[in-house]
Amino acid sequence: MKKNYSLMLLVALFAIANVSFADQTVKLKVQVPDSTKVVYATGGFNGWNPSATPMTRVEGSLVEFEADITVPDNVEDGYNFKFLAGPDWKYEQADPADDFTYGAVGWQGAVVNSFKQYFTPETPRDIKINVMVPKTTNFCYITGSFVNWEQPIKEMTFVEEDADGKYYTYTVPDIDPQLLEFKFASGPSWTYEQTQRENFSYYGNGGENDEVSVVCTGFKEIYDPINVGDITVNITSVPAGTDSVYLVGSFGNGWKLEEAIPAVKNSDGTFTAVIENVADVEFKCWNRKDWAYEECLADGSSLPENRKAKFKDNPTVNITVEGWKKMASGVESVKNDNLITIFDQKITVGGVQSALNIYNMSGQLLQSFKGKGDFTSRVLPLGVYILQVDKVRRVKVIVD
Repeated sequence: MKKNYSLMLLVALFAIANVSFADQTVKLKVQVPDSTKVVYATGGFNGWNPSATPMTRVEGSLVEFEADITVPDNVEDGYNFKFLAGPDWKYEQADPADDFTYGAVGWQGAVVNSFKQYFTPETPRDIKINVMVPKTTNFCYITGSFVNWEQPIKEMTFVEEDADGKYYTYTVPDIDPQLLEFKFASGPSWTYEQTQRENFSYYGNGGENDEVSVVCTGFKEIYDPINVGDITVNITSVPAGTDSVYLVGSFGNGWKLEEAIPAVKNSDGTFTAVIENVADVEFKCWNRKDWAYEECLADGSSLPENRKAKFKDNPTVNITVEGWKKMASGVESVKNDNLITIFDQKITVGGVQSALNIYNMSGQLLQSFKGKGDFTSRVLPLGVYILQVDKVRRVKVIVD
């Protein structure tokens, strides 16, 4: 006789702040054409960076590659992944073209029949980069593929000046010249990047004998240290119940959540944060170090643009936060307003508003749904599962 369990489930409700799953390390494997020289894995686990996760050829095999990856439970699309036959998107898989998902192939069931292009590595070596810039330039900085396009904080060495311009140099250590792309800035921020839209490259700009010389014709702005200092941001009003505020913006390596600046809560309920050593900056506020907790307008819509501040104009700015897209205040209130039933080892959840994820007790994502309405899972083995409903509510259920 079939049984219908309506919330016979451990409807044990947990606030998101109190439920967490430890990161897990898994071995990702893929089978590829035997002509493939190198394979890289990319996905939510590395921010979809095409060069961050090189794979190792399985010993004794011509067609299998593997890599250990760490999968956090709170990364969007963290269980979607794909493969590349080189450290750039131009080498991505062609057949199949769609992402692989854990739910479809597991961690070791992926097979790639072909790639768009195949990369053949050269021996890594030191490459010297020389650049001529306008005479009005005070400093010259460089960034590129060799530092994963972080903000241009690597200062180049001044060589000389003549009637045509100023000359700077920088040596990139131990790199395959095929992979070397770069651009310049007159200061340590994207604010000062070159006006030329295209990146420079070693082979594309006539590099030979491990040296390449180029001309940078101009910059969006010219960096002058006299206009650099600390910008104080006073958050004079926040939504009721706000217990913390973080600033994320163009400072540091640029819009990195891990570099968020925590604001100090003042006795009057306002918050103050200091962005150090910048000429100008763009930023927004969050009330947790999580992208979901971004500030918004009072009606819940996004800010029309980033907040901006310039040190030389006003080193102190006052702002008001009207609302949060998601509110964090210690323990969230959770409503039991989704009808959850289990029938034939399938979980049905009614009234989903945006998304639903099903995890096992190890934190592995088993199935996900994005949309609005009722959701029914595939047949699940007997056991205990965690449902995450609309990214707000977590429910523990038993399929028995």
